[in-house]
Amino acid sequence: MKTRGESYFIRLPRFGARLYDRFLSVEPIQGRIAEIARDLVSRTESGKLLDVGTGPGRLLFEINRLNPDLELFGLDISASMIKVARNNLQNIRANLRVGSIRHTDYESNFFTAVTSVGSFYLWDYPEESLEEIFRILKEGKSAYLFEVYKDIDETEYRNALRKNLRQLDWVRRLVGPFALRKSLSMSYRTEDLARIIEKTSFARSYTTEKIELSGIPMWARITLKKMPS
Repeated sequence: MKTRGESYFIRLPRFGARLYDRFLSVEPIQGRIAEIARDLVSRTESGKLLDVGTGPGRLLFEINRLNPDLELFGLDISASMIKVARNNLQNIRANLRVGSIRHTDYESNFFTAVTSVGSFYLWDYPEESLEEIFRILKEGKSAYLFEVYKDIDETEYRNALRKNLRQLDWVRRLVGPFALRKSLSMSYRTEDLARIIEKTSFARSYTTEKIELSGIPMWARITLKKMPS
């Protein structure tokens, strides 16, 4: 089977994780993280929240700032990312683990909410991973995936990106479009996302909404609800 990117992140060196953390710290990327955190907190007032592919933990940091009563958990396949996350979240109670969402040791019906931002398209086994999310999610609760999608409106995308890049220094103006285009090239079309989800236990209870984050129309919010059996 051709891998989509998990093997790269398993081997990611510590300096690579630190560079990625620095990349996430700039506007408008930090603004995007804040937007997602506000969205999640508005939907999850209490309980346990798991961030899959948590990376350096910036989303968990922002969620805690908005609602410190939530019990936070982070899972990432990269040990280097989790080390950076532990440093970023050292003053926050967050349960951080190295591992794959394909198989976890979390209890069944454990989480009030599960989220993932920009990592689903890298999962080597997306259907099995969604089944694991279904298992660990409480009945009646939802998972929220925020993902870029390939079938964007190119004109809208280019216009929004041009405006967005004005906020960055010249280095990030060069690197940013390349990184976004790389993500788009590896991402799924919305019809492919539907095809994957409909092979899982979420088949009868999901919605996909195209949204803007940081003013760029390249994101989808996928809501996966675990219906009572």
